[in-house]
Amino acid sequence: MIFSDTYTIFWREMKRYRKSRSGILIRLIQPVIWIIVIGNTFAGTRPLIQSVGFNGSYIEFMAPGVIMLTAIFTSIFGGVNTLWDRRYGFMNKALTSPISRSSIAVGKMLAISLISALQSSLILGIALALGVGISNYLMIIPILLIVIAFSLGFSGISVIVAAAAKSQETFWGVINFLGMPLFMLSPALFPLELLPHWLAFIAKLNPVTYSVLLIREMMTGKAQIFSIAVDVAVICGFVAIMIAIASYAFTREVNKPF
Repeated sequence: MIFSDTYTIFWREMKRYRKSRSGILIRLIQPVIWIIVIGNTFAGTRPLIQSVGFNGSYIEFMAPGVIMLTAIFTSIFGGVNTLWDRRYGFMNKALTSPISRSSIAVGKMLAISLISALQSSLILGIALALGVGISNYLMIIPILLIVIAFSLGFSGISVIVAAAAKSQETFWGVINFLGMPLFMLSPALFPLELLPHWLAFIAKLNPVTYSVLLIREMMTGKAQIFSIAVDVAVICGFVAIMIAIASYAFTREVNKPF
């Protein structure tokens, strides 16, 4: 039953997403601005990134970071639907049914991660249209799989905060506090080699770092087996931990008065 319950929640979230066409466009504006405006603004830093071994243009360097920017904010904002479900009574109806509490959390996380991948694929298409190169177009599939996995972990953070938050103000405050710092503390915009040692050390504790590096290696065709194994292990570990914590936190918090 747990798989059926999870699929039911997943499908409901996907139907909700299909109806929010204006929201889709709004969530695409920020990454498009980043890749066009920031990519051209820092185009003169090409010698700087070449000094650490990256031979492409700056917009090619930052494109994986913008893809992950889309994944971060789509997934971390996705938990707001949980607040609406609690406020307008859907969650109470779901809780009175024999559905597993963990199925509700995991179903929402799966839907958020797939939505994140769909929007990231649009950003990837825009990047390619702007001249960003990719070594092998078959790499698009594993890139999107990485986005799905990463977003599954990040959506867990969103579900945890949404389950524990007592108001939208609390939710948005925590989410905004987490989202942009995690993005900035990664090699999305500048190489780790150019960061101060203490800041580079913190960045290496950030799961966003490993996702950006893995996608960048796949797009440039310079991926190595060892680095891929490390990046995938970190991402999978992050996802497993977040699914476990999100399921536990959701089950514990969702029964409390809202």
